[in-house]
Amino acid sequence: MAKTSAFDQRYYFSIYRWLIQVPLAKGISFLYTDGLYKCLWPKVLLFYIQMAYTSDIDHGYAWVALMATFSIQFIIGVISYSTGVINIAIMEEVEDDITKTSWIGSTLFGTYTLLGPIAGVVQQKVGARITAMAGGLLMLLGMSVASFCQTVIGLLLTYGLIAGVGLGLGANVIGVIPGQYFRKRRPAAYGICMAGCGAGLFVGGPLSQYLLHYYKLHGTLLIMGGIGFNMCVAGALLRPVNPDGTCRLENVEELETQKCIVLKTSENDDQMITSQFDERSFCLVKDVQMRDMEAIECSQEQPICKRFHIFRQFPFWMYSLSIMLWSLGEAAWIFHLPNYAEQKGRSPAEAASLLTAMGAGSMFSRVFAGIAASDSNIDAVVLQVGLSGLAGIISFLFTVGPFTYGSLLARSYLYGTYSHGINSLIGPIIINLLGLPHVAVAFGIVCFFCGLGNLLGPPIASTLYKRSGIYEYTYVFAGACLILGSISTALTNICRLRKSMQCK
Repeated sequence: MAKTSAFDQRYYFSIYRWLIQVPLAKGISFLYTDGLYKCLWPKVLLFYIQMAYTSDIDHGYAWVALMATFSIQFIIGVISYSTGVINIAIMEEVEDDITKTSWIGSTLFGTYTLLGPIAGVVQQKVGARITAMAGGLLMLLGMSVASFCQTVIGLLLTYGLIAGVGLGLGANVIGVIPGQYFRKRRPAAYGICMAGCGAGLFVGGPLSQYLLHYYKLHGTLLIMGGIGFNMCVAGALLRPVNPDGTCRLENVEELETQKCIVLKTSENDDQMITSQFDERSFCLVKDVQMRDMEAIECSQEQPICKRFHIFRQFPFWMYSLSIMLWSLGEAAWIFHLPNYAEQKGRSPAEAASLLTAMGAGSMFSRVFAGIAASDSNIDAVVLQVGLSGLAGIISFLFTVGPFTYGSLLARSYLYGTYSHGINSLIGPIIINLLGLPHVAVAFGIVCFFCGLGNLLGPPIASTLYKRSGIYEYTYVFAGACLILGSISTALTNICRLRKSMQCK
């Protein structure tokens, strides 16, 4: 190795001195000059103090919470929508009976939605952060133990039940947080949040196929448990909603006395800097404190048995029924798609890529549906009627025509586009029907009905296929359920309008 000369050493030292040492020293000296210290640091402190009294609603930490719920939804999408691909591996390595193995995936689907009412009560008691982190721990536990199971019963209890409970806790969180942190663009926030599940569907199929190719079934389940454990990281970001800033006040009168903040710039300077809250921030704090927090606190003080009085409202009951019918068709559609594609002559990689196409349409639809529902001229219930009906028609068309790879890919994309936008409308519709204070328990009840559909959809479709030997009946059944769900959603709007007319 050539030895560095003295000239080279001086040359490198000069570069270091003039590019790093001198600018750094000058910058530090400039930052601590008296003039800049007096005019800069108090303004920075005043900025953060004003932020302490500024609401998180619609801005600030609301976007952090939204990205956290997007991440949770992404994890749920990866794990739940990979069941169809994993079911093929279970049939190859554990037991070759599609009726029995379909109960594993349907139990995962059903458990995480059937536990919606319990998850809603748990979230109201312990908060969104602990609920989401508990869900991540349960997913890690269930999937890790499932990686050692060699029987259908063992996979049913671990991969289906324990991991499903973890998914259920996380699913209820994502249905509540956007409604608490956003008011002006609440449907759009739900759309962005629900797009995480579409992204999970986009990634879940190819990822599970890749993991199964290199790590087989049990290694894939273990890695999926690690992916689910990341819900704890996202859940840790879900701090309690604080509409009146981080500095909580006992009442609005106390806020009025603290509208002026006085800081002393230095010990040797008598100059005082006074910062007045702008009227807009103050009015926002006052409005939120007098309306939203009062309503939420009143709902939290109610006994558990009184919280379920919302179930007696007929429009909400009809909407829950429509969600159950939609989930019946949705679960059967997604669960059997990879195996159906392989029955039509497609390779395992091509069959898994159909889920990717569906995920691409799902991401677009979830965001678009949320933005569309933000428009006051568009009724979210009417939008859901159209989306569910079109998804049912596409499901019928899935049984006819050419079964080439391109044709299946296009129809999978269209189905994801029309069917999955409904996920972004559930939260806003519940809030419109019942109000924000009841959204946690109401969302849990809707998830319960969704769980009934997710639990029963795949086994019913599997039974139809096993007894008839015609796989197309699976998608005829799914299409019929989606059409009936569209009709039930229309009845929800009719009942709501009739009730509002009676109140007038």
